Amino acid sequence: MYPIVPGHEIVGEVTEVGSKVNKFKLGDKVGIGFENYCPVPIFTYNSVDPEDGTVTYGGYSDMIVVNQDFVIPIPEGLPLDKAAPLLYAGITVYSPMKYHGLNAPGMHLGVVGLGGLGHVAVKFGKAFGMKVTVISSSPSKEKEAIERLGADSFLVSSNAEQMKEKWKTAQLENWIGGTRIRSTRIINTVSASHSVVPLLSLLKPNGKMIMVGLPEKPLEVPAFSLIMAVLEMIDFAGKHNVTADIELIAADYVNKAMERLAKADVRFRFKIAPEEEHPRKAFGLAAHDSSGVLSPFPFSRRNNGDNDVSIKILYCGICHSDLHSLKNEWHNTIYPIVAGHEIVGEIIEVGSNVKNFKVGDKVGVGCLVDSCNSCQGCTTGFENYCPGMILTYNSVLPGDGTITYGGYSDMVVVNQNFVIRIPESLPLDKAAPLLCAGITVYSPMKYHGLNTPGQHLGVVGLGGLGHVAVKFGKAFGMKVTVISSSPTKEKEAIERLGADAFLVSSNAEQMKAAVASMDGIIDTVSATHAIPPLLGLLKPNGKMILVGAPEKPLEVPAFALIFGGKTLAGSLIGGIKDTQEMIDFAGKNNVTADIELISADYVNKAMERLAKSDVRYRFVIDIAKTLKSNI
Repeated sequence: MYPIVPGHEIVGEVTEVGSKVNKFKLGDKVGIGFENYCPVPIFTYNSVDPEDGTVTYGGYSDMIVVNQDFVIPIPEGLPLDKAAPLLYAGITVYSPMKYHGLNAPGMHLGVVGLGGLGHVAVKFGKAFGMKVTVISSSPSKEKEAIERLGADSFLVSSNAEQMKEKWKTAQLENWIGGTRIRSTRIINTVSASHSVVPLLSLLKPNGKMIMVGLPEKPLEVPAFSLIMAVLEMIDFAGKHNVTADIELIAADYVNKAMERLAKADVRFRFKIAPEEEHPRKAFGLAAHDSSGVLSPFPFSRRNNGDNDVSIKILYCGICHSDLHSLKNEWHNTIYPIVAGHEIVGEIIEVGSNVKNFKVGDKVGVGCLVDSCNSCQGCTTGFENYCPGMILTYNSVLPGDGTITYGGYSDMVVVNQNFVIRIPESLPLDKAAPLLCAGITVYSPMKYHGLNTPGQHLGVVGLGGLGHVAVKFGKAFGMKVTVISSSPTKEKEAIERLGADAFLVSSNAEQMKAAVASMDGIIDTVSATHAIPPLLGLLKPNGKMILVGAPEKPLEVPAFALIFGGKTLAGSLIGGIKDTQEMIDFAGKNNVTADIELISADYVNKAMERLAKSDVRYRFVIDIAKTLKSNI
């Protein structure tokens, strides 16, 4: 509004006080910034005063009159001229560093950009006792960053080798100078349009990147960059048909192969035949090409090792990711593929070192069957973010190079550390989907504090993930609102699942009425959809967690995050400890998945229906009773 008098980094001296002012006196040195997340803030300039309709004028002036509650005392030790920018630039970086825990000594902080905000972020980071790396597009700023501001290191964002090397460090290096380094954090101060994906890749598992700069164009954020901690080598190989050249050998030829290997007499890799190393016969349903059509498939499992349990599979849920994998929609499928990572069954054999399970126990297996057991993710209970995690199906075993096969089969052999005990109170068929869908929503709800009684939780989407999120939210004692593009789901959400309210995402009036009403949102939708309207539903400092993975990058205006201090994060399944905790909680609170139990010969039809979202809410295959070789 013209005329405009800007300026919101104001420092001065009190010349008059009102009769009710008890915080300040004449002569005090004070400052003025502006209030941040009030829905109707009165900015220091260019705002309309609601009492008299006048326009506020800022600090490019000789004096100002301000309510005492918005005046900041300036410490005597601070030079007034150098203190002024702290009232905006300083608090802009300090507040999110404090709120998001980016102020712990020994933590590694990345600062993107070295301007007015960035240089202050470096100084605060060092004052907190953090290791600070500046990330800039300007190589000429390195000397300034390190020698003058005290940063520990410097990355040129356009230098692919530097960024790649830092990615390796973020993923694999857990110790620096004998001290365990916690998750990396990044403060992004850049207002120019830039790619955030390389920056997200610098983060360790559960790392956070906070936007305080305001790019004009919406950010393109691939959901996978938030949800997945790492893009594995095998994904790249699958996309580009990269395979090893091998000589397939029998197990009894191994010693001879070792002699030849010592002489480099192999082009280029020996590979033991699977039937030799995995002599245990198994049977399942496999897809052999991108049609995704499943057919009978005999194969082999490994013998039960000292730390293994063998499980007779009773039920296996069908996850939407199974459909993606069967059809190679993520371009990383290794055929033939036996899908299924929502496995429930009965133990039929235990290894000599197994102490926590016995024959006859009812157990489950989720998305993981092994990990490296030594990285930061593994040692802190987040095996789901291990760079070397072994998925229940379609992963390559590091020891012998064989491919893992999942739960669309009659039995499975699993390391005891990745087996989940199923409470007696849970029906086995309805418990199966919890091993993926359940932990996928439970883990981020726990990690991000969206499990507090009385809080308001929004659940976007009412499918396999969404309906379980509603149930967990109610079990936590929360108020739950379902947000869906399908008005027909309202009755189901409220009357059957117990949600407190329902919003149609395309109904502008409903969405407007719910603005700033929710503490957190779990977004379970995998289809491309608009994020800003959902962020608008969050209260200040609210959190929105993506667990669905849209194929196309999300458009996220930085303003939608910065004005409100809101967090947009991703989450991928959960660790083993959290999975056991989740299933125990479900048993105590009667949280189960709503399922349609099907026979094995119906599975291809079920896949067709799943592609059309024609299921309430999860298909579960009755493996024990219906899986036969003559399907």
